[in-house]
Amino acid sequence: MSRDTQHVLLVLVGGVLVKIVVDGSYLRYVKPWSATPVLLAGVVLVTVAVVGMVRDLRGRAPAGAGHDHLDHGAGPSAWMLVLPVLALLLVVPPALGSAAVDGVGARAAPVSAVADDPLPAGDAPALGLLDVVSRTAADPSGPLTTRDVTVTGFLVPARGAPTGAGAVDLARLVITCCAADASTVRVHLADPRGALGEAATGGSGDDRWVAVRGRVVAGTGTPDDGHVPTLSVTSWSPVATPDPVYEY
Repeated sequence: MSRDTQHVLLVLVGGVLVKIVVDGSYLRYVKPWSATPVLLAGVVLVTVAVVGMVRDLRGRAPAGAGHDHLDHGAGPSAWMLVLPVLALLLVVPPALGSAAVDGVGARAAPVSAVADDPLPAGDAPALGLLDVVSRTAADPSGPLTTRDVTVTGFLVPARGAPTGAGAVDLARLVITCCAADASTVRVHLADPRGALGEAATGGSGDDRWVAVRGRVVAGTGTPDDGHVPTLSVTSWSPVATPDPVYEY
């Protein structure tokens, strides 16, 4: 591959890294703290490419017959390597969603320090889905079984239930470092009052993000049910896709 091609690739890759940080789409792939290192990596790549191009133009980089031969030998095939980078620059892949749930594992024994914290004040305080699962794993008969909370996630068919069976779970993807290590947390939605209505179809397809108010059923969310608490639903409403889309 010629030096010119290398410089162009560095500029494109660096440009993609800078772009996804500036427009916030990096959150589809990594945690928020990664913004600085990703941005620095992009700036360094672009800087290296620019410095290399300036050196070549000034005749300080290796040149001559060998360089000309390499340029000629690289041909169009070397430039084909630019296409995947251009694709990322022009079309940013979406974040993982409900379609990925069956392809990632469940988060194992998600007990964390937050499980010991008191619940926020107010009527049906908003909690993260991971928070609900963690608190329930720590104490299956704890405060979540006596107070309503509000959780947000996307609807998926209940684990083990066939599509369309009328049983749904509320799920969320959790990342530790990046989207490549995504795992699933979910709660099963019980509907004793018929509050779910058309949401309880159990169908799949496009992500259906909802905010659900309810109370954890005592004794659920243990190792026996794979740390999937059951939430007795009081009400629900559709919501926009949250930003960031993942929990941490």
